[in-house]
Amino acid sequence: MALKNVVLIVSSPTASGKTDVALQVAQQLPVEILSADSRQIYKYTTIGTAKPSKEELRAVPHHFVDMLEPDSQWNAGKFAAESRSLIQDIFKRNRIPFVVGGTGLYIKALIDGIADIPQTDRFIRQRLLNRYQREGLEKIVTELKRVDPYAAESIDTQNPRRVLRALEIYYMTGMTRAELERKSNDPLQYELLWFGLNWDREILYRRIEERVDRMIQQGLIEEVHSLLAQGYTENTQALQSVGYTEIIEYLKGKLSKEDAINLIKQNSRRFAKRQMTWFRKEKRIHWLDVRSEVDLENAAGVIVDKYRTLEQKNRGA
Repeated sequence: MALKNVVLIVSSPTASGKTDVALQVAQQLPVEILSADSRQIYKYTTIGTAKPSKEELRAVPHHFVDMLEPDSQWNAGKFAAESRSLIQDIFKRNRIPFVVGGTGLYIKALIDGIADIPQTDRFIRQRLLNRYQREGLEKIVTELKRVDPYAAESIDTQNPRRVLRALEIYYMTGMTRAELERKSNDPLQYELLWFGLNWDREILYRRIEERVDRMIQQGLIEEVHSLLAQGYTENTQALQSVGYTEIIEYLKGKLSKEDAINLIKQNSRRFAKRQMTWFRKEKRIHWLDVRSEVDLENAAGVIVDKYRTLEQKNRGA
């Protein structure tokens, strides 16, 4: 019977093998996986978000995968609220909640709570949008770095929507993201076993490039073309992410296929670097060194052993 007070977490950058480790853990522990990935929740974005296969989804219960239409709104607050409710249900089923993903803000919102941030201020948003259209992305990124360096470091500054939102929050609240996070006072009332996969950077970058090549071979271009044919646009929330924005530019004739692929690799490496910077600041993560697929198996074994040790300790208390 699963412990009713322990939540498993594995978080690390893109292409680090989180899903592989989670599935191996699932062979030994009765887990249900909560995907802490801001993109996998959207339908029709299978290849570009590296979702688990249909077989893997059938083998282990997954939550927050293929749930929403691509133009639906999904954010850290919604993830935290729905995850907390799900965790209680998972415990009632005598199973183990296992949070798996690379979206650090989602995980932090779940375990530490999230400040009540206003939805929007139309005047501020329009003013910032006008500035972006007039001055370009570089200027507004420079401003964000000046007023809120922490936010600038923790978001994708190549994504105008995220930069504009970060500035909008700052000008709405008068507080930086770090100050807002300190306002959060609703921690998750469960014990955490939180792990990260620590790859050598160069090896991880090679894995990222190999993954991008596989995505192209598996039909990423066709997937994006299909989404556009359904009426979704480059402004659709699910498509404003690495892999999709570059292929859209290729399909619009603004990039060659080779340049689009190289740009996906470059932007994915940058994204991974930002993720690792974010996670490195989190002192609660137990890092597992990984250099090969064999080490991923070993990492899964460590997670299982840590859980079972804690299980024995709690039952003996």
